[in-house]
Amino acid sequence: MANKWRTTVAEADAKLVGYNVNPSDLSTEALTRKWTGVSRAVVYSLIATLRATKTVTDPKADGQTYSGIWTVSSVMPGADDGGNTAGSAEIIQVLKKSIDSYATPDNLMLVRSKAYPLEQNENAWMYYERFKSEETKRWHNITQAGLDDEVWDHIRQIRTYTAFAAAVTADADTYTVLTDTHQYHRKFLYVIFYNDTRTGSEGLYSAGAPAGGWVVGKYYTPGTATWSKQFDGSLFPYSWFFDDWVEIATPVIRDVWYEQNNDGSYNLFRSLETTSTTSLMRTRPLQYAGMTLVSGSPALDDTTITITGFINQTEVVHKNARFRIGSDTYRVTADKTASSGTATSIAITPAITQATEDLCDETPNQVQVFWDAL
Repeated sequence: MANKWRTTVAEADAKLVGYNVNPSDLSTEALTRKWTGVSRAVVYSLIATLRATKTVTDPKADGQTYSGIWTVSSVMPGADDGGNTAGSAEIIQVLKKSIDSYATPDNLMLVRSKAYPLEQNENAWMYYERFKSEETKRWHNITQAGLDDEVWDHIRQIRTYTAFAAAVTADADTYTVLTDTHQYHRKFLYVIFYNDTRTGSEGLYSAGAPAGGWVVGKYYTPGTATWSKQFDGSLFPYSWFFDDWVEIATPVIRDVWYEQNNDGSYNLFRSLETTSTTSLMRTRPLQYAGMTLVSGSPALDDTTITITGFINQTEVVHKNARFRIGSDTYRVTADKTASSGTATSIAITPAITQATEDLCDETPNQVQVFWDAL
């Protein structure tokens, strides 16, 4: 009597067991399906075949197609001893989505982002502030072949425009339409280059020039990418193409690495630091902060002096505070409160020296006062 159980595992016979995905992490997308009523006599050979299958394109379950390329995560045979299929076997297959040959927007996730100020001191009370930003991105489920096929090289380094253009020209990732050969740009979606030669406002590859045109000495990277036809017309294939180029502020690649997943694919990581090019002048709320200057021209042997330029408009100049004018050091002998940033007739010792008088006469209202507290 003929064997009534299945001896093959056809796509049309697969049944849905489950589907799950975390919308915030598409790398978790998984499809579980099974074949029931399988002859136990052929289970081993079928398992060997399924084990050798690394990916499945457009798998089916209950007659429904789940589009895309899926990685085989596991294959699990088992006995089926219940119901109408008692005495047969079942084979459960778990598929993971998002196997990619390249780093693309579809398999990109932001892992970490942080920003912090960079301070450049002018003096004790005045500094320039820029901001650093560091982002770590992950491209998940990339094939080993994809990493080997230049993706790693384009992610891990900053090239000159000349070197980048040469790499694109030399790349063999092309397609042919009628009699013309065109180049895919999918390997270069996250490249960063230093512009050593390019000028003008012409576009580059499939994207327009950055706002303001190309500037030698700046850094650029593709701003966005779109899954589309490069040109209108059904003859042109879909792929990832650059939408635009944007300037990127003084980039530094801090770290690049990849890790292997259980299914044999790889997760690729890059930590990129950028620093704003425009600074903000800021001041610290310190005692006697400000560009303090001698007001007027004090005379030899004077025992008071007027100082202006305090940031704190009502700064209290405390007794025993010390300051320098040129090579001379003076000490305050009584508290004095400023008004509108100017402290008038501050009592001091010793009396004004000849050197201080001469200096203030040469450049009235421009002689700087240096406070020991700063």
